[in-house]
Amino acid sequence: MPRPAIPQDLTELIGSLTAAARTAGPPGPAPDPHSAAPREASVGAAAAIEGPDAPAATAVSGTTALFAADGSVLPEDAPAVEPVTERTLFDLASVTKILTALTAATLIDDGMLDVHQPVRELMPAPHPDMTVHHLLTHTSGLPPVMPLWRMPGGREARLDAVRRATLDHAPGEAHAYSCIGFILLGALMEALTDTPLPELARRRVLDPAGATGVTWTPDTADAAHAAATEHQEDPPRGLVRGSTHDETAWSLGGAGNAGAFATLPGALAIGRILAGRAPGPRLSPAVRELLTADQLPGGPVTDAPWRQGLGLRIGQETAPGRLAEHVVGHPGFTGTSIHADPRTGTVAVLLTNRVHPYRSWFKVEAARRDLARLAFA
Repeated sequence: MPRPAIPQDLTELIGSLTAAARTAGPPGPAPDPHSAAPREASVGAAAAIEGPDAPAATAVSGTTALFAADGSVLPEDAPAVEPVTERTLFDLASVTKILTALTAATLIDDGMLDVHQPVRELMPAPHPDMTVHHLLTHTSGLPPVMPLWRMPGGREARLDAVRRATLDHAPGEAHAYSCIGFILLGALMEALTDTPLPELARRRVLDPAGATGVTWTPDTADAAHAAATEHQEDPPRGLVRGSTHDETAWSLGGAGNAGAFATLPGALAIGRILAGRAPGPRLSPAVRELLTADQLPGGPVTDAPWRQGLGLRIGQETAPGRLAEHVVGHPGFTGTSIHADPRTGTVAVLLTNRVHPYRSWFKVEAARRDLARLAFA
């Protein structure tokens, strides 16, 4: 039987996600909406598959918001209920780590940063054996997360807590995913260049790639039309929209682990960098190899279903079996992902707000697997 055309498949995939959200019913006013069993759905979604020799196949579906702060379904004519378009901003969550890793790669390529340099040579830090490589490969020993939003003081006080965090294990001893490690990496690059990370990523990665529609700080007009995320109670932010969903990154005003937003064209532009098809940044073959090759061959022990590049995941299990061993990228907690195959130049993007209105209400794992099959099988 011939394989259906990708545009048709993509439209059906995204449409089924958002249709399921509308038929799922409201999560409230249950006493504990987080206890409900999640279902495969998202209120809004956008996706794209692009090869090197043809225009991108894209699909959008759903609305930017569906639920009010109390969990009730918004009327279809409510101002907050806008159709998703290719220009809708989605919170990328941990897909931000791609931008952080690429920014670090440009500094390494320019000789401004040594991947094996101890962190304490670049900024005050109490751990003498921790290196930049440890931060980029999640082997630093730093904890996965820290409740920085509960800590008194401003950004510098919270970053100081990150620098002084107690390690879960010695650097290099184990591979354990750490948002805190990428927060420290972002702060390190800011100290090294005397430039805020969003501006540094803009100058060194996004502008050379010709990437528009990517920002850490949506302006007021764009924020009002961004895809809504979670109704948060801790911290007590209410319904989050156009502001970083990740509480830790939000408490820092954006960070290396999360906080970037992108439209569908913006996310595709990031994917083209991974695929080696963007006009810039021009990275040397040696540094591209660091990004896309396994940095932990033979150890340390890990149970992660992917191999670890320099900040990127390689061959992540988003399809039955692994993706092609050379597909690189990263997923995000809000229901996003960007993956690319540097050998074929193919890019696949999924943008959703599956955490709206609660993080445990919807999931998109099956959609990620289906998109991977369409793009990379």
